[in-house]
Formats: sequence, C-alpha cells, structure tokens
Amino acid sequence: MADDIISSFPDEILCHILSFLPTKHVVATSVLSKRWKFLWRSLPFFDFHYDGDLFDYDRNNEAYSHFLHSVDSFLLSRDRDEPLHRFRLRSDSTYGHPVSIQRWITAAVSGSVRHLDLYLDWGFVMPSVVFSCKTLVVLKLTFIQVENTFSVDLPLLKILHLNNISSPEGLDLSKLLSGCPNLEDLEVKGFISTTKGKFIRLPKLVRASIHEDLLPLEVVKDVEVLFLDSKYQQILDFDFQNLVRLELILQLSKDWLGVLEVLEHCPKLQTLLVCIYKSSFDTFLAGHEEVVWPYPQSVPACISSHLKTCSLKYYSGSIDEIQFASYIMGNAKYLRIMKIYIDSESHFTFGEKLHMKRELSSCMKSSDTCTLSFEYSS
Repeated sequence: MADDIISSFPDEILCHILSFLPTKHVVATSVLSKRWKFLWRSLPFFDFHYDGDLFDYDRNNEAYSHFLHSVDSFLLSRDRDEPLHRFRLRSDSTYGHPVSIQRWITAAVSGSVRHLDLYLDWGFVMPSVVFSCKTLVVLKLTFIQVENTFSVDLPLLKILHLNNISSPEGLDLSKLLSGCPNLEDLEVKGFISTTKGKFIRLPKLVRASIHEDLLPLEVVKDVEVLFLDSKYQQILDFDFQNLVRLELILQLSKDWLGVLEVLEHCPKLQTLLVCIYKSSFDTFLAGHEEVVWPYPQSVPACISSHLKTCSLKYYSGSIDEIQFASYIMGNAKYLRIMKIYIDSESHFTFGEKLHMKRELSSCMKSSDTCTLSFEYSS
C-alpha cells in the first residue's frame, strides 16, 4: 500500500515532507502508526498560525488560550537535543500573553534557529536576543515593535525582511544593517520610524525591495534585482551598474519622465515591470484630455541596448500609458516581450479592451522579435 511505502522512507525524507505542513498537522500524523508516533518530536521546523475571530471576544479568548497551550505542549514534548532550524509564528493578536511568545522566541534562538519568521501585532516587543543570534540566516519580521537599545551581531544573515516595524525611540536602520555583513536580500516597507545614522555599504547584497524614503539608495546600488515605489525623491548621482531587473510602483500616473530618469542610471537593465496605481483624482479625470509628456532628448542606454522584457501592470489605456508603451517598443532594439496586464476588476467593455489591443498593436516596434501580449492582473 502507498502508506506502507511512505512509512518505509528514512527519517530525513519523512521530516522533509512534513516540513511543508503546519505544525498542528504534523503532530496529527502521530496517530497514523507506531512508525509515525514520535517522529514529529525530532522535527527541526516550527510553524504555527493563529487567526482569531475579531468579532467574538469570548470565543476568540478561549481559542487563543488553546493555541498557547498547543504551542507550549509542542515545545515541551519535542526532542530538545534536535536543533530548531525554522521558527515561523503568525498571530493576529498576542491577547495579553506576550511573555509566552517571548519565551518561545528566546527558546528558538537558544536552539540555533536558522530561519525566524514572525507575524504578530503592534503591541508585541521583540526580545533583543534575536539580534545577536549568530546562527540566523533568514529573519522576517512583520507588525512587531523593537527597542533601539540593542547590539546587532548577525554574521550569517542573508535574508532580512522588515514589514511595518515600529520603535518608541525610532528604529536605527543603519545600526541594524551594520550588523549584517553578509546580507544578500533586503526588504524594508511599511511605517517604520527611522533614525538615520551612517549607512555602510552592503557588498554582498543581490536583491532589495525598498518602500518609501527609508534609506539612501546608494546603499543598494550594487544589487541585481530592485523594487522601488514612487515615493522616493532622492537625486540619483550614481548608476546601478549590476541591475538587471527593476520593479517600480508608479503612483503618480503622469510621472513617466521620472521612470525614464531612473532608467538612465540602469545601464544593464534587462527586465522592467511598472505597476500603475492611479489615484482617485486620476480616476475622476478619466475621459478628460490627458497630458502628453515630452520625449527626452536621448534614449536611456538600457532601453536601446539591453532591455528584453517590459511589463505594465494595471494598464488602463490612458494616453500617457500608451505613449510610454509606444516609446519602449519604438526604441528597444532587443525587446522580446511587451506584456500588458489589464486589471481583472476593471469595468472595461469587450470593445474597449479590443481597442486597447489594436491601438498598441499598431505602434512601431524597433525589435523584429518583439511579442505583444495581454493578460489580466489580479
């Protein structure tokens, strides 16, 4: 039988299979047979998720107490001689029990955790011991409060994602990054209050996703993959020499010249994705005469010499969008794919969508191998 075949696999393979499941489901496999009864205790992975009913306090409180008891039972029952490689915890509310969660995190750090992924609530304060965990390779924090009175020593950390992190004194992001000399992947977004010290260069950084004006762009100038939103107002006086993929959020729908200005500093760019988020004011003006932006005097080098893929997401067929798409196709000699994503929730009629396709299809293409495609974005 299939279950007998699976049960005959070595522990390492079974543990790898179980690592893709939430911990509560992993524990449930102990009833399958004697072979599975104690296997879960030696798993180096921890993955718990609590999502309560915000509209039923009594029921939610009881459910959360059960959640706390389940996590405590797991940590007490597992083989403590086995390292805890991954600790992933998601809870929409700490419900007055922050000490328990702090104890779990401290236990994970002392257990040589390599991957720490926490999604909690604003009221939870992160134990400072996390920032001196010398075994951490991946650290992802969401909706967490940190104190600024900590030292940072994360010599093995390669991935750092900070989403909506707060600090009473103001988070010193420069201090945090200075303790991550081997960082390869950095993501910073949300309402993070920062005190700006002196930022060091991150020579091993390959990918960065930066929202708002949270750190100098020069810190990420050596990356190969970069995500930016349009809130950046920094003057670029350097080039992204290694950048091959760029994703931009364009919230000012008429600022296409700003996009081209960024492209002037990306000489080797091969892939460009622009997400177009129109404001309510833009929506109000829909159908009125739209501003046509002036063409720049010179074409950015990456467009004429390297760009292979260009994608426009949440495309609505406005004059400024048509002009930008036409500009790219008319100047990108090596363009292979021009991909247009139409918002799946838009109210365009079939005729309007067909008109968009015909309008762009009639544009001149500098590349003989360029394919124009239309898809729906969620």
